[in-house]
Amino acid sequence: MQGSEYDNVVWDTKVSGDHEANGAGVGGRAGSGADESDEHSMNGKTGGMGFDVAYSGEATASAGRGSFSVGESSSRAVHRAADEPIPDVETEVTVDQPRKEGEGTNNPYVTYLVTTSRTNRATREIRRYALRRRFQDFAWLHEQLSKQFVAFVIPPLPGKHRLEYLTGDRFSEEFVGRRKHGLERFLRRVLLHPSLRASHHVTVFLEAKDWSSEYEAKQPKSENSGVLDSLGDTLMNTFSKVRKRDERFVEMRETVARLEDNLTRTQKLYLQVTKRQQDLQQAYEGLGTGLIDLGDIETGMTLGLVEAGNALKAHHVALKQLAEQTEDLFLGEIEEYILYCEAYLEMLKERDNKQAEFEDLTEYLQQTATERDRLTNYQSAVGVTAVTNFIKGKVRDLRGVDPAVSRQQRIEKLAERIVELESAVDSSREGLEMFSDLMIEDYDVFGHIKQHDFKRAFSALATSHIAFYSRAVDIWKSVIPELEKLPVD
Repeated sequence: MQGSEYDNVVWDTKVSGDHEANGAGVGGRAGSGADESDEHSMNGKTGGMGFDVAYSGEATASAGRGSFSVGESSSRAVHRAADEPIPDVETEVTVDQPRKEGEGTNNPYVTYLVTTSRTNRATREIRRYALRRRFQDFAWLHEQLSKQFVAFVIPPLPGKHRLEYLTGDRFSEEFVGRRKHGLERFLRRVLLHPSLRASHHVTVFLEAKDWSSEYEAKQPKSENSGVLDSLGDTLMNTFSKVRKRDERFVEMRETVARLEDNLTRTQKLYLQVTKRQQDLQQAYEGLGTGLIDLGDIETGMTLGLVEAGNALKAHHVALKQLAEQTEDLFLGEIEEYILYCEAYLEMLKERDNKQAEFEDLTEYLQQTATERDRLTNYQSAVGVTAVTNFIKGKVRDLRGVDPAVSRQQRIEKLAERIVELESAVDSSREGLEMFSDLMIEDYDVFGHIKQHDFKRAFSALATSHIAFYSRAVDIWKSVIPELEKLPVD
C-alpha cells in the first residue's frame, strides 16, 4: 500500500468531555494539525458519518452527526481475539476523501481515508489514526474475519457487480461516493459486533501504518489439500438430508427469508419511484426551459415567466438531489441487507450440512453396533444384510476359512470401528452444538445491528424528503413576488 501524508498517529489527553485534539502529529506533516481538521471537516462538511462504539453499558443513539454508541454484549463474547478484558473505549471511524491513485498506469485504483479515534473513557486519552485504504484492503479484512469467525455472518461489503464495472465508470464521483458510504457502513457494523470488533485483524486494518508488511505477514498460506477436502465435504453433504430439523433454525430461516423477500420487494418498488423521479426531473427541466422561452415572446410577462422557469429548473435540481441521496443512503442500505440475508441463508445451509453429517455418523454407528451384537449373539442377519453375509460366507468357505475364527475377527474389527465412530460422533456433536450456539448468538447481534441500520436508513429517507419539500417551498415562494408584479387589468 502506498504511503500517505495522513500516515500518522495523533495522541491527546483531555480531562473534560470534549474530544477535540490539540496535540501535534507524530510523523507525516508534524505539527500541521491536518488530522484534526480533516476529521472534523469530514463529519461536519463532507458528510462523513461518525459513530461511536463503546465497550460497556447499553446501546444508545447519540445526537449529532448520525452517531451511534453500542455497549458490550452481556453474553459471553465468543471467538474473542484476546483473553484480556476489553478496556472501556469508544471508537469513532469515518471513511472519506476518496482519491484516485496510479493515474496513467494500467491498474489505477481509489483509496479512501479511514480515520479512527479511540477514546479511553476513564483516562480521556485519545488515540487517532488516519490511514488510506483501498477496496481490496476492506476485502482482505472481510476475508480474515470470515476465516476467524466461521459461525458468524460477516457484514457484507458493497457489491462489485454494479453496472459501473461493466461500463468503466467505477471512477466516477457518483460511484465512488456510494462506495465510500458502503465501506463506512461495513466498518460500522463490524464495530457494533462485540466479537468482530475485538479481532486483531480489525486493529491491524484501522491502525497499521506500514500496511504492506502487515498485509503480507497475514496472507493465508494456500493448501491444495484443503480444496480437495472441501470438495469432498460438499459432495458428501449434497446427498445428505437433515432428518430432524431444529425448530430454532427453522424459525430463523423463515424469518430471514421473509426479510429478504420484503427487502427485495421494497428495493424493486423504490427503484420504480426513482425511475419516475428521473422522468419528472427531465419534465421539470424541459418545462422550465419552455417558460423561459415563452418569456421572450410575452414581453409584458417576461420577468414572471423567467422566474417561474428558473423555479422549475431549481425544482428539477432539488428532485435530482433527492433521488441521489435516497439511492445512496436508503437503497444502498437495502441492497446490503439483501446480501446480508443471502449470507445468513448460506450459513444456515452450512449448519444443516453439519447436522446431516452428525446424523449420518450416528446412524452408521448404530448399524455397526447392531452388526457387532448380532455376530456376538450368533443371530442371523435379515434383509439385504442376510444376502450379503450369505455371499461372504460362501467366499470364505471356498477359501477354507474357519467360520469361528472369521466371526471373531469381524467382531474385533467392528469393535475397533465402533470406537472410532464414537469419537467421530462425539466430535461432530460438539462441533454442531458449538456452531449452533455461535449462530444463535450472532443472530441476536445481527438483530441489534439491524435496528441501528434501519433506524438510520429510514431517518435518512425522511430527512431527505423533508429537506426536498422545504427546498421546494422556498423555491416557489420566491416566485410569488415576481408574479404579483405582473399588471392585471
